[in-house]
Amino acid sequence: MDTDSAKVRLGAVGIVAVSLFLALFARLWFLQGIERQEFEAASVSNRLRVIQTEGPRGRILDRNGRVIVDNRTTIVVTLDREPLRERVSGLDERDPEDLEKIREELSEEFESTAAALTSLSIPTTAEDIWERYTDKRYSPQEPVPVAEDVGEEVEQYFMERTADYPGVLVERRTVREYPYGSLAAHLLGYVGEINDEELLARGAEVPGSDEEPATTTTLPGQEPKPYEAGDSIGKTGVERAYEQDLRAVPGERTIEVNARGEMLDVVSDTPPVPGEDVWLTIDIDQQALAEAALAEKIESIRGGRTSDGMDIEAPQGSVVITDPETGEVRAMASYPTYDPRLIVNGIPTALWEYYQDPANGLPLNNWAMQGGYAPGSTFKPITALAGMQSGFIGPGNETFYDQGVYELQNCSGGKCEFQNAGRARLGSVDLTRSLTVSSDVYYYWIAENLWLGRGAYGETPIQDTAEQFGLGSSTGIELPGELSGRIPTPQNRREAYEANPEAFLTGDWYTGDNLNTAIGQGDVLVTPLQLANAYATLGNGGTVMRPHVAFQTTRAIDATQPPGEEGNYEVVRTIEPEELGSVEMTPDQYGKLFQGLLGVTQDPGGTASSVWAANPTAWPFAGKTGTAQVRDKADTSVFAGWGPAVPGQAPEYAIAVIIPESGFGSDVAAPLTFEILTPISEGRVDPVCPLVEPERSECEQDKAAAYERLAAATAAGGDEGDTAPGTEEP
Repeated sequence: MDTDSAKVRLGAVGIVAVSLFLALFARLWFLQGIERQEFEAASVSNRLRVIQTEGPRGRILDRNGRVIVDNRTTIVVTLDREPLRERVSGLDERDPEDLEKIREELSEEFESTAAALTSLSIPTTAEDIWERYTDKRYSPQEPVPVAEDVGEEVEQYFMERTADYPGVLVERRTVREYPYGSLAAHLLGYVGEINDEELLARGAEVPGSDEEPATTTTLPGQEPKPYEAGDSIGKTGVERAYEQDLRAVPGERTIEVNARGEMLDVVSDTPPVPGEDVWLTIDIDQQALAEAALAEKIESIRGGRTSDGMDIEAPQGSVVITDPETGEVRAMASYPTYDPRLIVNGIPTALWEYYQDPANGLPLNNWAMQGGYAPGSTFKPITALAGMQSGFIGPGNETFYDQGVYELQNCSGGKCEFQNAGRARLGSVDLTRSLTVSSDVYYYWIAENLWLGRGAYGETPIQDTAEQFGLGSSTGIELPGELSGRIPTPQNRREAYEANPEAFLTGDWYTGDNLNTAIGQGDVLVTPLQLANAYATLGNGGTVMRPHVAFQTTRAIDATQPPGEEGNYEVVRTIEPEELGSVEMTPDQYGKLFQGLLGVTQDPGGTASSVWAANPTAWPFAGKTGTAQVRDKADTSVFAGWGPAVPGQAPEYAIAVIIPESGFGSDVAAPLTFEILTPISEGRVDPVCPLVEPERSECEQDKAAAYERLAAATAAGGDEGDTAPGTEEP
């Protein structure tokens, strides 16, 4: 028994020993065989760092290849807040008491840095640096700029004294350059740091967030371009609309570091690929002309009085010029404007507050597509066509006698009379004449009868026609932030009342509402862009085009040569004109509208005939004045039209001009229209010179030489080969 027990005990010990060795060997095999790759990957990850570098954005060119947004390298002194935060760890920047302690703790560093910058001819205070340190515009991980566009001597000074100025870095950054200053600022837009919402929308993760990025959408045939916190992105205008084209493919630099995070070697370096250049449909010379004329007009009338004695405030204004055949935007001017050069490194808080103050006209707003205004009489062609389309206006029922006042049928209470401006008696008018002389009474007559006969004509014939022209909804232009405007209907009036009964007296629609709508008043709102597009549709015979501001993107072949130089670029993609729909009208109906609107400038009784005669375009022009009343304010001045207005000839330009609180359409908007279009029609638009040297000097010399040649030719009796700057050769 003893012998057997000993054998059993020895066997058990042996089994345990073998099991332990097997477990040990299994663990060694697992660590060396299976987890070895994971450990190696972790080791590589710990010693390698991948740094993404943004490349230069694509340039923006006008239709003739002139660069209107470029890139330049700038030296920026920045403050890296991370090493400074290590000194004040444990203090919470969100707590006011802790924030004050942080300020006291870091005051010596701020004062030292401010003194150094001041000694280098960059006046700076410790308070300036503290404001940047706490500025919420910059992400916590991003170094904040404390001095921009500094010289190389500043860069050298701080690089030689890194130990003396903890957290102070000097960086070379690529920023946007605007050779023409503030020209086309609203159209071009600006660039800023990407925010969390934009990161997620672009398929990138937000540091410290659990939110899932969206599925990235991109252009057909193009790979999505990656983003990370701190990158730049287009915020408004073309910069945002064509972000996918303009953004460069970031470069990647992989470096090896030691345990202390110090760089040992560069493992790989893939340079960034510059973004594509975007060619706009605008002509920078025509844009400059429109902006200058608009600003001069507003500034010259502001503070005066209208012909009916109202104070002229003219808080803003806009001009839109398009090509009726293609929808291309040739010029888009908005006043007041802003200088994008002031915000290339972010918008300072004080400047942002100035821009957001309504008393300053909200300069960041693009009033050409974000301003909603009553169109006044420029809406009458819509009502006229609705009268014909519905069947109310036709043979035997086209003429009405205008006595200056229109009295509603069977009216027993409330407002029963509606009048022309100044109760002007215009006599017998047909549809064509009603447009030429702008008879309100004629359109009251149409509106009342359409409403009273709604059983036969439907509730909304005027609104339905407006919809055909694209009014009441966005035009579809690629620029962000477009206002949709509003065309009131009985239904949306009722819905608005039901949604908020306290804001409206009633949800009912009355005859007077139809009358106001018919003359572009009441709740009718359009943007200048919508109005220009509607008149472009009239000009081309009824085709509604989608307005657009770019026609192609390209890639430069030789980066050292001008990107718009013929033969130095390859086309990446083309933006084709797009038809959105058409307006139903017979040739006879169109002919009546055409002749009525042509008479506005060509007929002696036309509301803009004297204005056109004083400054005529090179070709006949068709259009309409508009004067929209605003309670307790001066009228909104409106004018819209197209030219050449010649049967069988394609129109080249459609235009809309709107200036609120400025007076009659024939007094302000119409004269401004011809101040802009007359030199354009005659091919004598003065070229605008860039602000940067040496391009500016070369441009000024070319202009001076051209004027000298013109003067010499004129003195010699004229020479068909000599043309003034800006004129086009036959």
